[in-house]
Amino acid sequence: MSFQRPTLNQLIDRIKTDAESRYGQRVLRRSLITVFSRVFAGAAYSLYGYIEYVSKQIFATTAEGPYLERRASEYGIYRKKATAAEGTVTFSGSGIVPSGTLLQTDDEIQFETIAASSNNTASIIAVNAGASGNIPAGTVLSLVSPVVGVETEATTSATSGGSDTENDESLRSRLLFRMRNPPKAGTKTDYVAWALEVPGVTRAWCYPLELGPGHVSVRFMTDGLTETGVPSSVMVERVKNHIEALMPVTTILTVVAPNPKSLNMTLDITPDSPEIRAKLESAIQSVIRAEAEPATKVLLTALNRAVASVEEIKSFRIVSPTDDVNAATGEILIPGTITYQ
Repeated sequence: MSFQRPTLNQLIDRIKTDAESRYGQRVLRRSLITVFSRVFAGAAYSLYGYIEYVSKQIFATTAEGPYLERRASEYGIYRKKATAAEGTVTFSGSGIVPSGTLLQTDDEIQFETIAASSNNTASIIAVNAGASGNIPAGTVLSLVSPVVGVETEATTSATSGGSDTENDESLRSRLLFRMRNPPKAGTKTDYVAWALEVPGVTRAWCYPLELGPGHVSVRFMTDGLTETGVPSSVMVERVKNHIEALMPVTTILTVVAPNPKSLNMTLDITPDSPEIRAKLESAIQSVIRAEAEPATKVLLTALNRAVASVEEIKSFRIVSPTDDVNAATGEILIPGTITYQ
């Protein structure tokens, strides 16, 4: 039988009862024994809580923070650090913008040129690492300090590749994957693990022999870094370079982004409100991201389960799709548009 941590009231009663048995009679409500019983019970309750917390840090499934990092480090797995977004910016004017020039968005996200401009274009990188540096194409950046012959405002391409520091659940998932799939010098699971080591990568798949003998294809997603989760060319290059440094030298590696295929739905729900729709769309997105893989289907039963998980909905009907939704080779299903009847 497992140990059940006593409640604070149980500890107070135990200590008070034990003191009364030794004292030989029941004590008055305002006696020092009553006070000490509560003080000692509070201290014991705190110790029980600490012991319970420490016991959870022993196991990969429940460890957290630095304890999870230490557990993962025993397998050569480390928390992925934040990375900076990269892109290009286009200036107007006849001057040359030197390397190291600072630009910023209206909400003060700063970028720095990493080379002098050529043909009014320069490569930039976010000053601070993190997903906040991923901005859409056409965003206007302003020079922090003026440059002779160059207009103050410039326009960017889409910047990508910025990711936040890996959270506990992502690190735990990689640790459990490694524990269940020990390295075997280049197996299918090795390529998946290598791809997941790159900051920003949230899901990955490996397809040996897809392009013929000696070929290995890797596809992955970067959920949260782009609107659809499909990786940018910057992320594809990062993953490719990382895997090439680890894989067997005889392998012919291909790293590509999956082709997104929107899974659109038409729903009839009762009751219907903006708040319920927001919860419903979040539930559907979570199920699609959990179920979707390249060249596989998302089951209609999974979509039904997502809708049914919203407690406020009393009745619903999925008008479309009417069956499981398939993805072709190289495609992956992503959350699409939801229409309500």
